[in-house]
Amino acid sequence: MTPHKLAVTVALGAVVGVVPAIGVTTIMGTALAARFKLNIAATVLVSYLVQPLQLLLALPFIRAGIFMFGLAELRLSFYEITAMFRKDWLEALSKLWIANLAGVSAWALMAVPAGVVLYLVMLPVFRLVLPKTKQAAALVP
Repeated sequence: MTPHKLAVTVALGAVVGVVPAIGVTTIMGTALAARFKLNIAATVLVSYLVQPLQLLLALPFIRAGIFMFGLAELRLSFYEITAMFRKDWLEALSKLWIANLAGVSAWALMAVPAGVVLYLVMLPVFRLVLPKTKQAAALVP
């Protein structure tokens, strides 16, 4: 793998790995890696490695989405969610679904800039760490 492709793979896997929708990272990472002709296994591995960040960032993404779309009436404490489910579980699921979609929207706004920054940080690192290919070494005096 070239440093460029490895940096793109890591950036894509990391960005996809923190999407605040549990269970879609593997499918999304596989589809995007296949589309851009990247190493699918490496992309999925990186997305799995950042899954603790997915759990840590899910609530901030959801809160940002709630703020962006003006869904201030929705509270996300454990007791309020439990009370919503006791009162009307279908309405609670509906509100949480909308909150999660708002969180995914906030993630989508952050995904491209964060991916570009991560790529720009990782590219020089991989250029230093990865061995040079024979063809590239022959071109360099």
